[in-house]
Amino acid sequence: MVQLLLAIAIALASTSVSGFVYVPYSKKLAALKFRQSFTLLSALPPTTIKSAAALTSLAALGLTVKKLNQGRIPYTPTSVASEYDAWTQDGILEYYWGEHIHLGYYNKEEMVKGYKKKNFIQAKYDFTEEMMKFGGLDDALKAQESLKVLDVGCGVGGTSRFIAKQLSGKDSLVTGITLSPNQVARANELAVEQKVSNVEFKVMNALEMNFPDNSFDVVWGCESGEHMPSKVSERMSGNGYSHPPLLS
Repeated sequence: MVQLLLAIAIALASTSVSGFVYVPYSKKLAALKFRQSFTLLSALPPTTIKSAAALTSLAALGLTVKKLNQGRIPYTPTSVASEYDAWTQDGILEYYWGEHIHLGYYNKEEMVKGYKKKNFIQAKYDFTEEMMKFGGLDDALKAQESLKVLDVGCGVGGTSRFIAKQLSGKDSLVTGITLSPNQVARANELAVEQKVSNVEFKVMNALEMNFPDNSFDVVWGCESGEHMPSKVSERMSGNGYSHPPLLS
């Protein structure tokens, strides 16, 4: 019985509290493994499941304490890129968070009703819309003949494509940069699928951009600055675009 409980605890420990399995395979396989785990558990007595859950909780607590005792994990030249490469290959973030790897927007009425009642994916689109309003990316600006937009830390390109679809100028272009080659590849795939042609993606370090001066009219940054070890850079403080960042 002890061996059985340990086996179940290990199986449970391989899932997150959100209910998906962290495995380096496709998102479909992750969901399948999750369903299989609960199919197995549903056949067990409730007391066995509760015991396994208790063991899992204790194990998780032990791992958490051990992790906290390790101290801060330092940045390396490849740490951010490698992590996002892995998450993009797994499909985990895209499966649960959609195209936009950032938080969502909830107005006062939605908060009163309960933010969990709002679709999480839709909240991200609303958040992007609110950022555009706040930053002054209005209809007049979007209608410029050759508006150039830079998305710093574009992820899989959700926001880049969202903005690009709203630009009406025939020579307008949105450029997204990220440290992750896998994100660039996925962003390009989605651009083709969605038939968005006025967007491009590049593997580039935001602190070491090589764009000529005055290349962009608008610079967009959303939840990417936390990944930059240096918050001040010559490239980010005047070179590479004609205006300071629109939003950051």
